[in-house]
Parts: sequence; structure tokens; C-alpha cells
Amino acid sequence: MRPIFVTGTGTDVGKTHILCAMLEAHRRAGGKARVLKPVISGFDPAQLNATDTIRLMRANGAELTGEGVQSVSPWRFKAPLSPDMAARQENRELAIDAVLHWCLDQIDPGMPTIVEGAGGVMSPLATDGLNLDLIRDLDARPILVAGAYLGAISHTLTALRVLDARCTVIVNDFNAEPVPARDVARTIQRFAPRADVRIFSGDASGLVDLFALPEPAAS
Repeated sequence: MRPIFVTGTGTDVGKTHILCAMLEAHRRAGGKARVLKPVISGFDPAQLNATDTIRLMRANGAELTGEGVQSVSPWRFKAPLSPDMAARQENRELAIDAVLHWCLDQIDPGMPTIVEGAGGVMSPLATDGLNLDLIRDLDARPILVAGAYLGAISHTLTALRVLDARCTVIVNDFNAEPVPARDVARTIQRFAPRADVRIFSGDASGLVDLFALPEPAAS
């Protein structure tokens, strides 16, 4: 079962916010999911409710316990830096193979498994690997979250090149300026015709089909 990997064109484009909205919509439709954010930096136990891990767990209807946090984000670092830098500050090991094998062990064949990366698609996720490496090693279906800011089209098309253009792009309509999100989406689609380009404007009900499990092959 191929997992889904949610990444972004960069930091702070809204991937956690959009994923939370998708998880909530999926639950309202009666669906279940396994959500993972294996590596997180900027994790402050004193402000636990503000962390991406807790936000994802709450959106997924998970029990908010210490064991639950560990089952979603086993590698947690306090410094708000790229994970490799944050790990180095704490003198901890962070190898891409360890993250990969942990993720593979968490895949649930009975429901969609969604992995959220850290930062952008080309951001270091470990001391020896990028988000892109984990996407490829997991053979995951990528969902790329993009903004609608000046420069977003270039950032998105660059990310699509390294992702081989075959993925879903979700353009975040929040603070879309100076160009409307729909125009950004149309331009991305024009230059990346193999991509599935969508817009998020606050309602994720039109995105939950991305969590659909593939139909079993006919025997």
C-alpha cells in the first residue's frame, strides 16, 4: 500500500493547516487514516498544543497522550531549524534509513497512511537525506502544497521537476496576493500538465478523494 506524502514548496506554505482540514473532512465522511510526522523541529513541550504533531493528532481524532505523540513523531527536536541542524544541536543521530524503516513499519493496509515532511521538498529531513529521498524510498504519492505569493509559480514548477511532475498540487488561497490563487493554479497547470492542480480556500471536502485507497486488482 503506497503511503501519501504531504510536502511543500517551502516552509510556512500551510501544509499542516491544509492536512488538518483534510483529515477533519475525511473523518466527517466516515473515514479513518494513519497520520505520521516522523521528524519535527521547533517542538516545545511547554507549548504542546501549538505543535504540528498535536494539531495533526487532534484533527485525526487521536488520543492526546505521550504514547500517542511518540507514535506520530518519534524524532522531536526543540530548535526551530531544519531537522539535521536541530539534531546536531542536541548531539543526536538522525539517519534517513532509520526514518524510512520506521515509516514502513507504520503503514496500515486498511486505511490511508499519510506522512507529513518537514519544510520543503528539498529540505534536509535527516543528516544524510532530504524529504525528496524519503518520498522516493517510500514510493509515496506526493501532495505538494504551494502558496500564491509572488514567486510561488517558480517554486512550484521547480519542485514539480524534482517530483517528476506526477503529483497533486494544492495551492493555498490564504493571503493570495498579488495574484489570485486561481490564476496561480492555472499557470502551474499550463506548464505542468501532468500535475493534478487544486485550490484550498478553507473547505477541504473536495480534497478527501486524495485519501481514497486504490481498488483491489481483479483476480
